[in-house]
Amino acid sequence: MRTVVDEIVDRAGGSCALTVLGGAGETIAAVPWAVVHDQARRMATVLAAGGVGRGSRVGLVGDTGVDLVAALQAVWLLGAAVTVLPPPARGRLGNLVAIAADGGLDLVVAESDVAPLAEVTRVVSLAVLAASARVAVPASPHRPAPDDLAILQYTSGSTRAPRGVPVTHRHLAANIAAIKEAIDFYGPRPTRMMSWLPLYHDMGLVGFLILPMSAGCPLVLQSPLSFARRPASWFQALSRHRATTTGAPNFAYHLMTRLLAADQELDLRAVRFMLTGGEPVDARMMGRFVAAAGRYGLDPLAVVPAYGLAESTLAVTFSSLGAGVRVDDVDPGALEQHARAVPATPGGPARRLVRLGPPVRGTTLRVVDRHTGAPIGERVVGHVEIRGPSVVGHYWGEPRPPAGCWLRTGDLGYLVDGELVVCGRHKDVLFAAGRNIFPQDVEAAAQVPGVRPGAAAAFGVPHDAGDRLVVAVECRAADPVQVRHDVAVAVLDEVGLTPADVVTLPPGRLPRTSSGKLRRAETRRRYLAGILQPVQEGSVR
Repeated sequence: MRTVVDEIVDRAGGSCALTVLGGAGETIAAVPWAVVHDQARRMATVLAAGGVGRGSRVGLVGDTGVDLVAALQAVWLLGAAVTVLPPPARGRLGNLVAIAADGGLDLVVAESDVAPLAEVTRVVSLAVLAASARVAVPASPHRPAPDDLAILQYTSGSTRAPRGVPVTHRHLAANIAAIKEAIDFYGPRPTRMMSWLPLYHDMGLVGFLILPMSAGCPLVLQSPLSFARRPASWFQALSRHRATTTGAPNFAYHLMTRLLAADQELDLRAVRFMLTGGEPVDARMMGRFVAAAGRYGLDPLAVVPAYGLAESTLAVTFSSLGAGVRVDDVDPGALEQHARAVPATPGGPARRLVRLGPPVRGTTLRVVDRHTGAPIGERVVGHVEIRGPSVVGHYWGEPRPPAGCWLRTGDLGYLVDGELVVCGRHKDVLFAAGRNIFPQDVEAAAQVPGVRPGAAAAFGVPHDAGDRLVVAVECRAADPVQVRHDVAVAVLDEVGLTPADVVTLPPGRLPRTSSGKLRRAETRRRYLAGILQPVQEGSVR
């Protein structure tokens, strides 16, 4: 079986370029993949002199850049495994120390000061490594075996502490091959990829770095920090570089919908594949996005909803190319009270859920009863389980399960015509008024004027008659009282349940994972502990 390293080495990187953008969207580096590969081989010589070799585990910490990408490749060229860690600015340093200790990292290559990591492992400077590599002799590449560890990928920890997923080169090669087929990577038109996604997250690392790096295709990378500061820079880069392929979680499209309402100088006609995944896809919001982006030439059928998770390396399902965002309108009462996705009657109440497509090649998916674990039929909600060559099936430090075992994803969903529809996380569902309430539905409804895009967290707190619904939102409005009222009205109108409490928080106060996902369980814990700090009455944010 050919690995990613085989693909990179056999084409010596490739002649197409890796382009890295600065904070203002300017090009700060445009380096052929062949040059990146040469730099990686030189870095490998330096790392090998420091004791890195087959079986080593190396952590990387730094902003998106050529040196970081070359260092990742260098680790693989030595037969070692890599863990990309979130920069201290985006995650707590204590969390990085815990990951380094849990993963038994032999070395961490860091762009910034991460001195506390020296308590658990060796730390070297990325700048020093790059400088030493300039005068080093290129190393002879080591070609790993398929079952050698490639990535120790730590989950985002939205419902628990991060856990390591040991992705082998076999897992990685299988998933990348399946993604290429699903997106028609080798189709008649050339692929030019662009991404701002963090490289410490599986979607950014596997889908938007390792895949194009192994294929040697043109890739434009932007720092996630640059996107956070100037979200409009994403589409400006797509337009300027004529990128054909990009992707992001749902919250980013919410941001872009608002920005696209103002006149922009953009041309999105080159985009033919725009992935939305990594978190639940809001059907109504994506409809607004498609309408707004259509003014700038985006083909609405280019948007591709997908489902994936680190435990499956990355991809599990993709919607069909050229189908756009397709929804399943179901009866809310049947869904919430009987766990059945009954098609809504025309003109009646409907819950709009996005169809996420069939499994990618090699992956098998099923839905099982929440109580018995037995497989169930289509349009019945249950636990989503998967298996296949890219499904890891266990966490770091745990024994590898027998071949052919099913992995329970933690998501609830159902199948329709062989396609997956996800309703929500099993641990996040609350039971109130005799109904199963999915927090994603509440959070979508809570996006009223004054609430920051994607900054709403819904959760339940115990009560004698069932869970009481609480909604926490980040708001910039001068009148938090009005925001609380508007959120409560919108949730009642959309979900049919009045929140017991609406908490308005200053921007940035909702707890999130290093990859930006809401941590509902942690928000609930802080609420119950009385340590959520609401916006003061009459303050302007």
